[in-house]
Amino acid sequence: MRHLTNILLFVSIWLLPVKLFAQESGTIRGIVVEAGTAKRLGGVTLTNKNTGQSSVSSGLGTFEIRVTVGDTLVANSMGYQSAATEIKTLGDILIDMTPGSILLEQVDVNRMSKEAELRDAMRGYRKQGVYFDGKPPALAYIFNPITSLYELLGRTPRNARRFGNYMEKELAETDVDRKFSRGKIQELTGMEGDDLTNFMIWYRPSFEKAQYWGEYDITAYIVQSFKQFDRDGRPAAPKLPKLEAEPN
Repeated sequence: MRHLTNILLFVSIWLLPVKLFAQESGTIRGIVVEAGTAKRLGGVTLTNKNTGQSSVSSGLGTFEIRVTVGDTLVANSMGYQSAATEIKTLGDILIDMTPGSILLEQVDVNRMSKEAELRDAMRGYRKQGVYFDGKPPALAYIFNPITSLYELLGRTPRNARRFGNYMEKELAETDVDRKFSRGKIQELTGMEGDDLTNFMIWYRPSFEKAQYWGEYDITAYIVQSFKQFDRDGRPAAPKLPKLEAEPN
């Protein structure tokens, strides 16, 4: 009998780590609220930094996501500072998010200032009556044929069209800068210095690719791209070709 008891005790001890390990992973539930209030936040992107898996909170601020004890859960939402939480148990959790971000506000102000400057410059061309986005109104040919001809052939309209093309590209790149920002990438990946710079060069998305992305999309893209970047050994950014001086 004593021998049987010892065997059962040994088997129980041997199975205990397996049971505990099995309990380490699972799906947890939680609620996201604004810090210091009872306001629930919907549309918040919750990302498991260790696995890259993401979830979005419902209109009531609730969410579910699969984790392992020890994982880090990062919450992101426009207008709020990112919140990182280490998973200590598989019980329900409450995530507080602090409104606003000085860095985010500064980036938005800079972006808006740049857009305003570009649009002001374009309005200056239009006030001269020589730029209509390359398409003068039909009546312009009747009432002001010189201006219409100048729109097609003149130097100032040609410069205006070039500036218009430049402005469109700049506004597109500014939109990508806002979504694929250095601060956001650093919060999601923990990278800094050369690694962060190299990552941004390798994985910067095109405007065509990112123009319709929401918070969930850009977060998932950054997390998945970081995993690939890390697997590749965090390579340095490609070097630009040397410029050769023109012969005299």
